[in-house]
Amino acid sequence: MANKIKIAIYGGSFDPFHNGHKKVLEGLLKLNKFDQIIVMPLGLAPHKDKYMTPSGYRYEMTRLGIKDLPGLTLSDYEINRPGQYSYTVDTIDFYKQKIYNDYINEELKKLSKQRVPRGEKTKYKTDATSLKNLQNVKVKISLVYGSDALDTIENWYEPEQIMRKAKLLICRRGSDNFKHMNERAEYLRSKYQANIEFFQIEETDISSTQLRKKLKKDKKQNNKLPPAVCRYIKNNKIYVFHDEMAQLNREQLIQLAVYEKEVRKNVSRSRLNHSLNVMQYSVHLATRHNYDLMKAAVTGILHDIAKSMKIEKQYRFAKKTGKLSPLNKNIAHGPAGAWYIHRYLGVTDREILDALIFHTTSRRNMTKLDQIIYLADKLEYGRPFANLEDIREVAETDLTSAMKLCLKEVRLALRRQSKKGHPATKAATKYLDSN
Repeated sequence: MANKIKIAIYGGSFDPFHNGHKKVLEGLLKLNKFDQIIVMPLGLAPHKDKYMTPSGYRYEMTRLGIKDLPGLTLSDYEINRPGQYSYTVDTIDFYKQKIYNDYINEELKKLSKQRVPRGEKTKYKTDATSLKNLQNVKVKISLVYGSDALDTIENWYEPEQIMRKAKLLICRRGSDNFKHMNERAEYLRSKYQANIEFFQIEETDISSTQLRKKLKKDKKQNNKLPPAVCRYIKNNKIYVFHDEMAQLNREQLIQLAVYEKEVRKNVSRSRLNHSLNVMQYSVHLATRHNYDLMKAAVTGILHDIAKSMKIEKQYRFAKKTGKLSPLNKNIAHGPAGAWYIHRYLGVTDREILDALIFHTTSRRNMTKLDQIIYLADKLEYGRPFANLEDIREVAETDLTSAMKLCLKEVRLALRRQSKKGHPATKAATKYLDSN
């Protein structure tokens, strides 16, 4: 029975996850010395003042980037703590306890199956020696960083506790200043009794900052990103709306992260991705049309929160709003979601609630938010529908004209499927055509 469980934790913003990150992980795997390697996208960090891409995107980029590397564990621990700072010392404590508990529980299951004769009957028994061995098991954490951590760690929260509780495993490349790294390591060892080791990785000169600048302009970066990550970014235009999202202040972004976590709990991975796309596109349209960015963002991220509920529950919640009749299985999630966010998330803004209710059907005399959310839901770049580019172009300058075009496409699609439109949609079309 092992008396040490060796864990490596490699954390980062992964904004985006690129080939440099992948080389670090490949280097860790080559060491062949860890029982588990945890890859952890960063949550809310006290030292990060600049805007970070929403965590759902960064998590998915990381998942796609490591999917062909065996033996890695992707963690959402830090991104699941919106509104709370992710201090490294807390992460160490959490994983030491979690991994110890998981290991003990697994070993106890095995021991409980050992049959030991006792008198006339055979009973399950855990012997005292085995229990004592379990109690002596230690979880050893190694934190994986680039060489810059040696210069900055003293500015982190409780650095002496970090270096007491975990080893620093520093990756170095051929271009690194080895003399400076060794001097800093010796300084930290002397002052904090830090346990520091180095490991070599392949040379890389990839800068996340420079990558984001290129990706914001929708430029391909095939040679710097894993292919699956590159496709994901391109298909969803993740960074195209970066500067518009960055107009939101820190408190607003924290609130959106709280809502994102709530959506993540309720929907599938693909539906979360769609919700993030709608949020960003809504902010883009709100920017173009001088509308409240936060209201657009909130409605965008929450618009499909009830989509994965059982249909009976959707109907039950939807009827509580007293709006949008008749209901059917394709539209019930709108009013159901409105009731849910009012009841459980405390959203009281009538304009947001109505935009959720009617985001699948539209309605007569739509508000600007109604139009933004309806269009963003249909036009976000992850959508596979044809004939969207013309509508997107019109939406840049005229929401009403874009609604007319969009409703026309919806009407044609329903005809092809021999389906009738909802009365609310027909009322919206008639109203727009008469104005």
